[in-house]
Amino acid sequence: MTTLDERHGDGAGGRDVPGGEAVLALAGARDTAAVPLDDPGAALPGLTGSKAANLARAARAGLPVLPGFVIPHGGGGDTVALRRAWDDLSDGGTLPLVVRSSSPREDTEGSSLAGRFASVLDVRGWPAFRAAVGTVLDSARLPDGSTAPMAVLVQPMLGARAGGVMFGADPVAGRSDRMLVSAVHGGPDSLVGGERTGTGYWLSARGRLLRTEQAEQPEQAEQPEHPEEGPPEEGPPLTRSELARLVRLARRARKVFGGPQDIEFGFDTDGRLWLFQSRPITAMAARPARDARLLGPGPVAETLPAQLTPLEEDLWVTPMAHGLAAALDIGGTAPRRLLRTVPVVRTVGGRAAADLR
Repeated sequence: MTTLDERHGDGAGGRDVPGGEAVLALAGARDTAAVPLDDPGAALPGLTGSKAANLARAARAGLPVLPGFVIPHGGGGDTVALRRAWDDLSDGGTLPLVVRSSSPREDTEGSSLAGRFASVLDVRGWPAFRAAVGTVLDSARLPDGSTAPMAVLVQPMLGARAGGVMFGADPVAGRSDRMLVSAVHGGPDSLVGGERTGTGYWLSARGRLLRTEQAEQPEQAEQPEHPEEGPPEEGPPLTRSELARLVRLARRARKVFGGPQDIEFGFDTDGRLWLFQSRPITAMAARPARDARLLGPGPVAETLPAQLTPLEEDLWVTPMAHGLAAALDIGGTAPRRLLRTVPVVRTVGGRAAADLR
């Protein structure tokens, strides 16, 4: 696979698998236990799921995608061929792998279903690999008793120095001339899973850094569990140069997929940038008027979901506003000056609404 640093052109663009080639690929891949990501059939969402198909398209366009293979939906019965693919990718079991869900129902324009299905990290050895595949397939069972179509994406486990998520547009403000990046030291999984808070970067469409919000630092950094993992993390996770490379990646991904993308990324220990996941931004709001407040259900919907009576407004809304303001202040999520002057929660038409900024 080609990394972004090795190939600076625009790549092959958003070319889909041609119709005839796709039909042949689909017919052949149905009987294949493992479809390589650089195979034409890997770009078919009905066969390999949206996550893997998006990565296959990105790889064909020259974006920095790790190598890998996909166990197609309904495939994987040929254990000999599957073990051969595992052996090649893991170098005989010496390299750890990531085993991820890839369903046609996730990572689409209508629904991301982020976190709905399972992924297993740092998979080592053939028995653990088989168990991880089973875990992903089991996660396809839905609460209503049905089972989602499910393929399994397998890639190397990358030791990332820094990683995170990037929006090629600002979905809350409805601004296509802004990009948002949230990054942490290490891989993006702790950020995506909500275990850690990332450092936020707001960028213009041309890559100019508009604002930075540092993640809250613990009073005493935890020592790594394994000494070989290096010293405790210090400083911001990304440099200006790395932000510029992310902007270039966002532009190229927009060209490949025809719109701004929600991207997971990582920089490895050698400084190379890798694309882990690309999906459409599913909730792009209309751009509000200048200086308008952005109100919505936000974090108050679970507590106060229905329309309130006047007495309920008097009893509950003001204490909730004070409590959320205190939590945002403690977490360093919003400037204290703003929290003192703008109510965090108010009512609109009798329903509680939060300030989404």
